[in-house]
Amino acid sequence: MRKLVVALVLLVAVTVAVMTACGSGLPRGAIAKVGSGTVTKADFDKIMTQATAQATASGSTFPKAGTPEYDGFKARVVNYLVEMELVSQKATQLKITITPKDIQDRVNTIYQQYGGQKKVEALLKKQGMSLQDLQDQLKDSMLSEKVQASIFQNVKVTNQQVQAYYKAHAQSFHQPVSRNTRHILLKTKAQAEMVRALLVAHNTDANWQKLAKKYSYDAGTKNSGGDLGAVTKGQMNNPPFDKATYALKVGVVSQPVKSVYGWHLIEVTKINQPNTTTFAKAAAGIRQTLLSQAQSAAWQTWLTQATKAAHVKYAAGYDPVKLEAASSASPTPASSPSPSASK
Repeated sequence: MRKLVVALVLLVAVTVAVMTACGSGLPRGAIAKVGSGTVTKADFDKIMTQATAQATASGSTFPKAGTPEYDGFKARVVNYLVEMELVSQKATQLKITITPKDIQDRVNTIYQQYGGQKKVEALLKKQGMSLQDLQDQLKDSMLSEKVQASIFQNVKVTNQQVQAYYKAHAQSFHQPVSRNTRHILLKTKAQAEMVRALLVAHNTDANWQKLAKKYSYDAGTKNSGGDLGAVTKGQMNNPPFDKATYALKVGVVSQPVKSVYGWHLIEVTKINQPNTTTFAKAAAGIRQTLLSQAQSAAWQTWLTQATKAAHVKYAAGYDPVKLEAASSASPTPASSPSPSASK
């Protein structure tokens, strides 16, 4: 009788577990159903474990469960895993395969970049990953590349689009006259006159470095010899400084110039003539920019359509929309690492 009672208790427990799993409409152990495929809790847990290890290895703190930051990261991981499942299904449809040799070639390249297999394996260990995890990640990456290549094959940029971009952004292809300038900022005219005398006596880069570091109140330039780089008219939003800079000859230390910030000693080290990048020289870069934008738009369109067609369902607590809503409710959201591992 005791064995029968125990058996009945176990049967009820198993039945309840199965009903709980099926009640959500998801297979047991799944956090999302994506068309004919699933994303498992094991997939999710693996990335979270790796992300925690990577945060520790880099000296940062991984967000605690239940915080808005954690919810935001969790949403990105789920979105990533769903995207990879969609990619995998599309690759199957297109009969795209990744061979063991393809993966090993990528692994060998990584070995060369990071100083050999032992160093790579040590780095993986610190990040909570195994060599198999790396191989899985590389496989997913290569699948994505090939699926994207298929999606992008009809994405084109016309000459008319390139010309229109150049015309619309003409100002960005024209560099006005500018002056390489350095300065030392002081609080009083008397101090400015004293430092000017020291500069005029030895107008060298070394002396500018020394005097700027010792006397300048401009924290942004005092440790670089007062260097402001190439300055165009109006850039400094400081009319007295602007007027003095464009009146100076190269290599001449200005008289003390008073502005709302204090007293400046200014020197122009080089005059840069205006320059316009011609359409012929700019065209290749413009074409690549427009192509990248068009490919990104094509990918997002495909991803949106594929997600809708897959009728994605999420287990309770894993819906990215709800997670992101909870995350955005934080008054001071903190940035979190992006998922770098895959299933």
